[in-house]
Amino acid sequence: MSSLRVLILENQSVVALDLASILEARGCDPVIVCETAELAERSIDIAVPDAGVLDIGLAERDASLAIATRLAGNACPVLLLADDMALPEHLSGAQGGCHLIEKPFSDTCFLSAFDMLTGKISQGGVEGPCGDVLRPQS
Repeated sequence: MSSLRVLILENQSVVALDLASILEARGCDPVIVCETAELAERSIDIAVPDAGVLDIGLAERDASLAIATRLAGNACPVLLLADDMALPEHLSGAQGGCHLIEKPFSDTCFLSAFDMLTGKISQGGVEGPCGDVLRPQS
């Protein structure tokens, strides 16, 4: 995988650092970790990332969804992490550019979803590590 600039928005430090470590080992550079939506917005103002990994289960859910909308509007693929599989309609499907995986997930599931999102795997779906087929929400 060529080097991708990735933004992670996750308020749980341990989870954020684990995801960053996984992506750095995959060759992503830089991986920017933000614990609040405000910090993520500032980071995007400086440079739009090539991909985003956003926790939409934050207390500031609306702000997280606004960031997802902003990134998707800039043709930036977004992997959303959530405790449930509910995704607002405007972020789903091919138009929205967002994919969703449910917490908790394995490292294998996360990497499979990220690879699919960033084009390393066919957009037909990922089978196996995530249980069911992971596809864009539609």
